[in-house]
Amino acid sequence: MPRFAAALTAALVLVTDAEALGAQPLGPLTSEEGAPLQRLGLTPAMEGVTLTPRGAVRADVWIGYASIWEQDSSAVANVFLDLERVVAAATVRIGVADRLELGARATLERTGGGFLDRGILGFHRLIRMGDRRRRDYPRDTYAQWLRDADGKLLVEIPGRSVPTLEDVRLFAKGNLLTSADGRRALGVKAELRIPTADNTVGPERADAALTLMGRTALGSFHVHALVGGTTVRRSCELADVLRNRQWVGMLGVERPLNPRLSVVAQLTGSTQLLREFGDHDVDGSPTNLIIGFVGRTRGGWRWEAALQEDVPPHGPSNDFAVQLSLGRTW
Repeated sequence: MPRFAAALTAALVLVTDAEALGAQPLGPLTSEEGAPLQRLGLTPAMEGVTLTPRGAVRADVWIGYASIWEQDSSAVANVFLDLERVVAAATVRIGVADRLELGARATLERTGGGFLDRGILGFHRLIRMGDRRRRDYPRDTYAQWLRDADGKLLVEIPGRSVPTLEDVRLFAKGNLLTSADGRRALGVKAELRIPTADNTVGPERADAALTLMGRTALGSFHVHALVGGTTVRRSCELADVLRNRQWVGMLGVERPLNPRLSVVAQLTGSTQLLREFGDHDVDGSPTNLIIGFVGRTRGGWRWEAALQEDVPPHGPSNDFAVQLSLGRTW
């Protein structure tokens, strides 16, 4: 972990262009919680306050490749999550007014045993982070299930060898205020999730979320923040182990390297989704550190490349993820 922190510090203090000091924000990085048990509900996307201009259309494709491993047995639960997952999200936004955009998103998911286990173990050694008992189990296998103390199966999600539609989301995003110099802004987003891929034990239900997001400039840095809440409409089979709401948050720091490139570090987290297990790996609060670059080409394309790591390593979050994004406004 000390080496990881040193690399982050070095990246944030680097400036390659004097014009970067006055550059407009390009961030934050797009991300959302990817832990399988958390995705039984709505996981709001972390995004910036900037809107699609009136009359314009913006399209984005976001891809995340995650390695997930959790194994724990206790007096109240038995959980085993061992998989690698590709998530691809395609989003379209339309600027319908000066302060309002409407949009829709479709998410595809593919899961399996993968191939990264040995590399992840080496990376965790490099940054001096623990890997729990991962070394004691076979590499590159697949499992997604959760049982209670009586052995009752609560969650079982089969592997998907071909991309499967996970959910569809509809949203409206508006601007609440923007300072005269554009250095501070505040917005709000309302979102509806319609699940399309079920846990085989009990069906998922539609959920809604409301989030506030903002940004401000501090010297040569841009600070991004998001806070919000979601409903958790539980199936009857999971009513005793899922909460009925969840709170989420994000805090990020962006440092422009030049007017078309920024480095961003952000911390995301949420309150517990599962309850009554007394096991941090099952019903703990997911927290993630995301570090990456966001840029804009001369042709108008916006891109992101980032790494996500769960911090601290004990908890229900993904162990490791690589995230890429590409979008454009017309």
